[in-house]
Amino acid sequence: MMTEIVAAIADDPLRNAIRAAKVGADIIEIRIDLLDYPADSLHSLFKQLNKSVRIPIIATNRIDVEGGKFEGSEEERIEILLSVLEMVDAIDIELRTRSEYRDLVVHRAKKAGKRVIISYHDFSKTPDMTAMQNILSECFNAGADIAKLAATPHSYEDALSLLKLTLDCARAPAPACIIGMGGYGVHTRVIAPIYGSALTYTSVGAATAPGQIGIRELRGMLEMLCPQV
Repeated sequence: MMTEIVAAIADDPLRNAIRAAKVGADIIEIRIDLLDYPADSLHSLFKQLNKSVRIPIIATNRIDVEGGKFEGSEEERIEILLSVLEMVDAIDIELRTRSEYRDLVVHRAKKAGKRVIISYHDFSKTPDMTAMQNILSECFNAGADIAKLAATPHSYEDALSLLKLTLDCARAPAPACIIGMGGYGVHTRVIAPIYGSALTYTSVGAATAPGQIGIRELRGMLEMLCPQV
């Protein structure tokens, strides 16, 4: 599986989505929780996005413990996410979402023929290898088509653990996305795709996670280091 570059969009979504597609993104992720859009206008926004860009769209409405900014109830968060399901190609739902809500999203997405990304973010540390392997297993057991694990290395040894995990995942049949956040993790956003990460995330406009690299810079580095990625 070739790595896909995901442009995470947190502001000015229509303009930045068009820009992302032009400069080489394979997928765009719309971070609903970071947009200044009322829920009743999202249908119109995603309709415009579908008309304006010809690349797949991921919808994400991130929970606060995973770095999100959604301020309503959990029921409202899930309802908003599902309201755009028919207009996107994939849904990102967090592993730590309450199981009844997570299972609902997975079921509805699968029924609609959408890809399911189940994600886990640790903004404080890099868990040990066994813990990370268990997290990925939990994601797949919960119904993930792609399991996403983002952690925060505090040393290059931590970053190496993430890259070792990426290599191990590349040999497995189910795709995983492994990301190192923050200063010690910046290079993993370039190296992990070479080692087999299914996705790598980049920014257009405001960054949505620590250490994100711009699309042009990331694609340029990948083309230089590993043209087949």
